[in-house]
Amino acid sequence: MLRPLSRPLVGLCRHHRASNGGGFSSAPAKKASDPLRILFCGSDAFSCESLRALHGEHVRDGRLVEALDVMVLPPKRTGRGFKQIREVPCKAVAEELGLRVHQRDTFRRWELPEGTNLIVVVSFGLFVPPRILSSAKYGGLNVHPSLLPEPLDLRPVANYDVHHSLRGPAPIHHAMLRGDEHMGISLQTLDDRAFDHGTVLAQTPAPGLAIRRGASIQEVIREAAVQGAQMLVQGLRDGVHVPPHVAVGGRLHGRGPTHAPKVTKADAQVDWARWTSAEAFTRRMRVFSSVWTRAAGDKGEARRVLFQDVEAVAQDDVRGAQATAVFAQEDGRYERTVVVDEAEGAVAVCIGEGAWVRVRRVRVDGRTEQDAARAMRPFLSKMAC
Repeated sequence: MLRPLSRPLVGLCRHHRASNGGGFSSAPAKKASDPLRILFCGSDAFSCESLRALHGEHVRDGRLVEALDVMVLPPKRTGRGFKQIREVPCKAVAEELGLRVHQRDTFRRWELPEGTNLIVVVSFGLFVPPRILSSAKYGGLNVHPSLLPEPLDLRPVANYDVHHSLRGPAPIHHAMLRGDEHMGISLQTLDDRAFDHGTVLAQTPAPGLAIRRGASIQEVIREAAVQGAQMLVQGLRDGVHVPPHVAVGGRLHGRGPTHAPKVTKADAQVDWARWTSAEAFTRRMRVFSSVWTRAAGDKGEARRVLFQDVEAVAQDDVRGAQATAVFAQEDGRYERTVVVDEAEGAVAVCIGEGAWVRVRRVRVDGRTEQDAARAMRPFLSKMAC
């Protein structure tokens, strides 16, 4: 969970250091804007909050947001055999709000709705080409969940470390996977050459928003989305989209921003050589909800198993019959001590020196989900009281 902002957002106006040396002030210097006719491009839960906020601003004051169209990606086939069709969440929100929806997987041979003067992109997935971007009077804006530095050819206003900076489609996931304690939000212009290289117009003050220890990915995304939506609407009210753009952002110290690609099923595979602390294990559970590995049976064959309910457990709280399990991955096989608690239907796995996790639910490929003690029984040996 993210803690609410306790300081003003950086960069919604003319900036200067506060007299007490802490943070930045933001006394708005609003720039006049035509009524905005917006094309909103979004897809997932993070983008839905910004869409709702823009619609709310349209309903409250049509002088700022005069019209709002929505572009979303086509549905994808998912599940076993790709038989299920899944629409992006943003489409359902747009239809609920009564907005016109354009569902496309390309901008080719397509023109902006008549009168569109601003494009807003939030977690969309498609690059907006120069032809489309130049067709809108005010170009485009993007809400990005990380503390981006501004382009290197612009002089930074803020001189703070942006070592948490992540470019790419999955910055929240990667911030949590690497154990960051903070993340941030940046409002930037859309660049006509590359993703996440626009001018940073506003962002949360460094070091960013605190991520509560133990928060799930859904909790972090939900609260980050609220912060991003507030930043977007406030930015439009203050006219940050109107040229000339006032750049803010952190100065790069050392290496540049880290790329944060989409996470895949491979990222949720247990790495028995590296996941040797309970925190490393449960951190990935918070991101993926389940993790998987391959367990070797009596005849040596390995079956894919999913751990679906995992928590850290102190060594002193491990009770039950001791056994051994062998887990296989590309670089070899790893033997681990397992303690089976038949009464609880759980197994505790020793993942490192004095580090244990308790697994309550397991699904073996080709079978239904079961309690861990029952599901793991074919993969355990040397049972003892």
